[in-house]
Amino acid sequence: MAIAQGITFHLPSRRRFIPYSWLLYAEMNEAETELYLQYNHCVVTITGTALRALHEAMEHFHLHTVRECPSSGSSWKSATVSRIEIAEKVSD
Repeated sequence: MAIAQGITFHLPSRRRFIPYSWLLYAEMNEAETELYLQYNHCVVTITGTALRALHEAMEHFHLHTVRECPSSGSSWKSATVSRIEIAEKVSD
C-alpha cells in the first residue's frame, strides 16, 4: 500500500482533507466504537463499529479516506462509520 499524505473526510455537507503532519494524536475507546483525532487546529470524532482497522491504517499512514455510511447490516467484522464530527479548536 502507498503511504497517504493525509485523510479526506467525506461528510454529507462537505469534504475536508487534513494532512497527517497536522495530527497530534489518535485515540480509540475500548469498545472500538469511537476514534478521536486531535489535530493542531481541530478535533475529529469518528463514531461507528469495529474501528480498529481505521486506527491501524492510520498508524501506518495508509488511511486516506473516511466516509459516513449508514449501517448496511454487513459483517460485524467490517468497520462502519456512522458519524464524523469536525470541531474547530478555539484559540487559547
